[in-house]
Amino acid sequence: MLFIGGIAAIFNPLIGAGIAVKALLPSISGTFAKYGLKPIGEKATRAQVEKSAKQAQEHVLKQFSEASTVKVVNPILNELEFALRTTEDVHDPLHDPNLADGTIQELPGESWRNLTEIAICHVYKDVIKDESLHRDAKLGPEDIRWLEVLLAGKLDN
Repeated sequence: MLFIGGIAAIFNPLIGAGIAVKALLPSISGTFAKYGLKPIGEKATRAQVEKSAKQAQEHVLKQFSEASTVKVVNPILNELEFALRTTEDVHDPLHDPNLADGTIQELPGESWRNLTEIAICHVYKDVIKDESLHRDAKLGPEDIRWLEVLLAGKLDN
């Protein structure tokens, strides 16, 4: 490498000197890359990603604040969430009074109900059939009974 640096110095002294220095001190360039350039590049990339994420979040929030969106609470998902948070002693979704009236005033028709049931079926279909998964999914016996009634006819598909 030193010989190549000498030959290169004949044509371009600056490049030749650089090659010769690298031949004499190979660890300096590796150390500089390891502790200098690489961490600086990683830090710059991380900062750029964080900045992009923050800008995207601000953009989405701005779009929602300017839009005429309607916030609704899905009564089926609300009941599911409450049933999962409680035990059978506290709340049994089949026996206790329903917490909602079962409608979404802001949405016309009942298509939301079918879509909600299909989504719940996709999420819980395998879990309902396999008792070993009930505990991991935080499903008590009352939750399983309620889901089976709610999804009657959909679980077979």
